[in-house]
Amino acid sequence: MSLPTAIALVALLLSAFALLAVGAVYARLRLLERTALNPRTALLADEAESAPTALWPTGEQRHTLVLQLSDGCALCHLVWQVAARHVPGQDLDDVRVVGLFASPDAVAAFDDISGVTTIVDPDLWGALSEGYTPCVFLIDAEGRVADRRFVYGDTDVPALLAGLVPALDVSAPETSGSSRAL
Repeated sequence: MSLPTAIALVALLLSAFALLAVGAVYARLRLLERTALNPRTALLADEAESAPTALWPTGEQRHTLVLQLSDGCALCHLVWQVAARHVPGQDLDDVRVVGLFASPDAVAAFDDISGVTTIVDPDLWGALSEGYTPCVFLIDAEGRVADRRFVYGDTDVPALLAGLVPALDVSAPETSGSSRAL
């Protein structure tokens, strides 16, 4: 076999490997997209459904709504603004609302909201992270992730939060404790 033929065969082999790798990545991304858009699908059966105990509901609460956010994300600020507008002053005795951040620098980019517990813990953040923020999780009293949603640019965030927490009245006027408007 000549040198040019050997080089051509090696190039063909590398091209086939690259094509398989790209196909595998594409298939995984499509799977994540289907599960993100339909969180109750059977495709989630192999994923961990248990949340860290620090995020479980406390006392008489039945659910925890976790807003997983990062400071470098414009959509994260939108989710925080919606929470600032709708959570304070509402009777959410059975729902714990948590803003989860990976670092003190990340939480510093957001204002405090009454009625929202802020947790800064990179380990908790990493345990829930699926590589995309913002992500909203609903955790039930047994510590299971009952629902989780990614927030995209075209997501109706108030409707998303109201869908996860029916007690959250998203039609309520802005409370006096919040100066943010959407």
